[in-house]
Amino acid sequence: MESLFPQILRYAIAGAGAAALYGVTYLLFADHVFPPGYATVAVIPAFFLSLTVSFVVHSRWTFSGYGSRTGGAGQPLRFALVQLGGLALNAALTFAVTHGLGGANWMALIPCLTLTPLATFAVQRLWVFR
Repeated sequence: MESLFPQILRYAIAGAGAAALYGVTYLLFADHVFPPGYATVAVIPAFFLSLTVSFVVHSRWTFSGYGSRTGGAGQPLRFALVQLGGLALNAALTFAVTHGLGGANWMALIPCLTLTPLATFAVQRLWVFR
C-alpha cells in the first residue's frame, strides 16, 4: 500500500488545478454574469465544473493504486455526494464572507480554497476511494 504523502501531494497538485478552475469560474460569474449581491449563486456553476474535472483527475491519478475500483455508479455517486457537501460548505463560507462580513467577492475564495479541500480529501479517502 502506498504511503499517504504521495497521495496528498497528488491531491494538492490536482486540487490546485481544480481550485484555479473554480476560482476563475466563480469570479467570472460573480463579477460579470450575476448582478451585484449574488456572489453565492456563482458558487454553483463553479463548483459543478470543478467537480467534473476533479472526479476524472482524482479517480485516475490522485487515488490510483489506492482502494478498490468496483465500477458502476457507486463510486461516482459517493464522490458527487462528498462534493455536494463541499458545495454546501463553500456556499455557507461565501455567504458568511460576502454578506455576513461584507467582504469582497474574491475574499470568499480564501476559506473556500483552504478549508473545503481539507474536508473533502479526508472524506474521499475514507469513503469514496477506500
